[in-house]
Amino acid sequence: MSDILIVIPARYGSTRLPAKALKLLGGKPVVQHVYEACQKANVGEVLIATENQIVVDAVAQFGAKGVLTSEACQSGTDRVYEAAKGRSEKFIINVQGDEPFLNPTTVQKIAEMLQNDPSCDIATAAAPTLDEEKINNPNCVKAVLNKDGKALYFSRSAVPYKREITEENKNVPYWQHCGIYGYRREALERFVSLPPSPLEQLEKLEQLRALEDGLTIKCVAIDAAGPAIDTARDLQEAEEYLKKI
Repeated sequence: MSDILIVIPARYGSTRLPAKALKLLGGKPVVQHVYEACQKANVGEVLIATENQIVVDAVAQFGAKGVLTSEACQSGTDRVYEAAKGRSEKFIINVQGDEPFLNPTTVQKIAEMLQNDPSCDIATAAAPTLDEEKINNPNCVKAVLNKDGKALYFSRSAVPYKREITEENKNVPYWQHCGIYGYRREALERFVSLPPSPLEQLEKLEQLRALEDGLTIKCVAIDAAGPAIDTARDLQEAEEYLKKI
């Protein structure tokens, strides 16, 4: 039996695009694309956690196991924790339900980081980028990493700030954070017990809560995935992206 559980939080009542997990992309629900990528990773059982029976019934149509969680969950992380309670896996991977172009190797790298690096409380992923539009877009979160991939900070701002653009640093990439998290069970339990932190509330980034409490977050390097789905426009762009790959 695997010591890893993958949970895909898929809230039916999402505010910016209601029922986005079930919106069709290339003829399949968005969350089905995510589920199939997790299945291909082949690192552990995959659950889809939701607050609505409609999602449970819908995902059963493509063979996935849906679990009902409380409508009171404040975040996807809370939903993942609730779905993982009462189970025995040592590691829980939270895969966003709106990332249909997730690469299975990303899930595998997260699993390997958790299993092989005892210093890592939380594993996540980041992709190098020199795309000015992404760097300056507050919806594209940037990670600042040390030489070992340990996260020093996450921000919606363009960090680190290049005080002077020189030949040496103009091609030094920024790190675009990707929304997948792998937790040691005890780290997940600790995280959800904490109140929102000051930096988290300023940036609206919950991973800062973990950093402020002293948890170690490490990043695996990946190639950038395709667009995530947050709005109706994102869904249209994803359809166009899907035609090109």
